[in-house]
Amino acid sequence: MEHATQVRLARTLLDHVESGAPLRNDAVASVPARNYTDAEHLAAETARVLGPLPQMVALTGDVPNPGSYVVRELPGASVVVARDTDGAVHASVNACRHRGARVVEDRGTGRRLTCPYHSWTYRPDGTLAGIPDAESFAGFDADGCRLPQLPVAEVAGTIWVVPDGTGSLDADRVRRELGPFVDDFEAIATADHAHWRNRRFELDLNWKLVVDTFLEPYHLGSLHRDSVGPYFHSNLCTIDQHGDHVREVLPRRTITELRELAEEEWDLISRSTVVYSLFPATVFVIQMDRIETWRVRPVEGDPGRCIADLDFYIHPERLQERSERYWERNWELTVGTVLDEDFTAMAGVQANLAAGHLDRLSFGRNEPALTIFHHALAARVGEAP
Repeated sequence: MEHATQVRLARTLLDHVESGAPLRNDAVASVPARNYTDAEHLAAETARVLGPLPQMVALTGDVPNPGSYVVRELPGASVVVARDTDGAVHASVNACRHRGARVVEDRGTGRRLTCPYHSWTYRPDGTLAGIPDAESFAGFDADGCRLPQLPVAEVAGTIWVVPDGTGSLDADRVRRELGPFVDDFEAIATADHAHWRNRRFELDLNWKLVVDTFLEPYHLGSLHRDSVGPYFHSNLCTIDQHGDHVREVLPRRTITELRELAEEEWDLISRSTVVYSLFPATVFVIQMDRIETWRVRPVEGDPGRCIADLDFYIHPERLQERSERYWERNWELTVGTVLDEDFTAMAGVQANLAAGHLDRLSFGRNEPALTIFHHALAARVGEAP
């Protein structure tokens, strides 16, 4: 985040801390409970939002070198994101052209992607490289064989893919749609952060509840009062919007230390958590010493289940500055807080919604990012919020 932006946001946050008044919308908002429980609504979200819109699926640190690859599970497809020898990134459907097996799993580095079923091999750009016992496939168009390609673009250390393969995607489009947030990602050297660890969560709740939990600090002082809550000013934030994407800055208690410094010395990143809702289904979090991403997708046909993936990315210099135990503690705190507190609470919400105990969910004036996210979804799906 550029320093001028940090100063502007810090001034606003310090004013809110001094007054004790949260940022507020003009009016209370709400969404129908069925948006979280209805299979037809989920189908519409998938067809009109989760499938055709670009999603941020990885960082440069996931595929840092030629031959690096990482597998991402997206709505409707398992996708291999790989970097070729020229440094370009490709997104290929993870389905061998022989018998349809997944070509690779997880992440790795190699000159070729090798299917475990019959050892057909592919280059990072998805073109076929080799067939064992090629004579038995006389007449097969090996030269024209390629893993299906999906639109992909890499911008400021982030990698975007269109899951259903429709339309086109390039860096210019991503830059336009991210707007000033591109400057934020470049300023923190997102492209230089290395992948450190990941974990997958299979959850009994609607995919939107994962995003929802990151979009308001109202719950910090209650749900997280014995974990991360004491580090933050509860119910205080700033919100900036560009298109359907949102930046939310949550001030830590240490933000008041800025008053003792000249503005040219202000460092907001070390005294806040910056949360980006990268529409539709990725949450990008800048912590004081790392980046977290939370990617979420629904279980097909089941509005009450989803899968969320957490990844930590750490700049190599910071990784060396801190002990292994430090990073382990931060990982354990993050996983424990979100799993035992946020996701446990959201599972209870989902159960109550499924039982029909609420007709609508309400968003207070102090929860503006939730209103922005759900209004954007409603506009894309073609329904009133």
